[in-house]
Amino acid sequence: MRGIFILLFTVCALGACLGPAARADTITLKDGRKIEGVITDEGNDFYNVKIKIGTMKVNKDMVSEIKKLSAEENLVNLGNQFLVSNNFEAAVEQYKKALRLNAGFQPAKDALAKVEKIKADAEAKKKKEIEQKEREAAEKRDKVKNGFGFILDSAEGRTVLIGITAGGDAEAVGLKPKDEMIQINDMACAGRSLDEIIGYLTKSDNTTFAFLLQRECELTRKKIDYQKNSFVGVGIFLDAAGKDLLINSVITGGPADLAGLKAKDRVISIDGKSVSGMSVDDAAAVIGGAESTKLKILVQRSVQLERK
Repeated sequence: MRGIFILLFTVCALGACLGPAARADTITLKDGRKIEGVITDEGNDFYNVKIKIGTMKVNKDMVSEIKKLSAEENLVNLGNQFLVSNNFEAAVEQYKKALRLNAGFQPAKDALAKVEKIKADAEAKKKKEIEQKEREAAEKRDKVKNGFGFILDSAEGRTVLIGITAGGDAEAVGLKPKDEMIQINDMACAGRSLDEIIGYLTKSDNTTFAFLLQRECELTRKKIDYQKNSFVGVGIFLDAAGKDLLINSVITGGPADLAGLKAKDRVISIDGKSVSGMSVDDAAAVIGGAESTKLKILVQRSVQLERK
């Protein structure tokens, strides 16, 4: 017990050790030092005091005063500790408990008024920050829309075009709503948030971007007359490029043309079946079929757009 020290321990910590109903005691020593804790028992010449880190023994001949807090004082102190960590609801609960014990207890009334003001100020600040972030996000979305001519959104973990600006660059290269953004330059879009992607498009020093997009079309097979020949299909001709199949050309007015498919689009799958390694003849056989039947075709397209 030698040396100069002041031990200050929070009511919150005491509540955790001793239960919320425990009362805190302040022991003032003859040399002016103070110990805050709870007197758990006493002997003829000592007190055992529960503190945050355990129990300490205080000799009675060193004590000048012991002040026991009332239950309502203890609750207010506990509420103050919750308030420090911005746990407003817990703080209010403690102050109200104190007032239920003593309806006229002014410190609890003052604390309740204070916490309500702090809470209101914090909520106002948070609302302002959210509004600021929303304004900044809207500005970035507008920058993407005005810069490239498309509007992006996230749907089920996919980055999708939900709008195309009439007369814009995106429309000029044949992009459409519902096209999925697969990759931007060397950055894959999968697993990235919309904010990340829009941030990349607006903050990057690059002004020209390479986009890889994917589109699934449901086409209806029809009879097509082409160069004195007739066949049932969707109006595309394919070329092999290694293990890939590329659209070589599209018949004007055919189902594929009306769906916006273009030469150099890479075919990924037909009716859900991958075409990797499939021959042109085998793919043509799959695409052909009975007139008026449906066919799903998944393609990818690479385009370059300059941010305006």
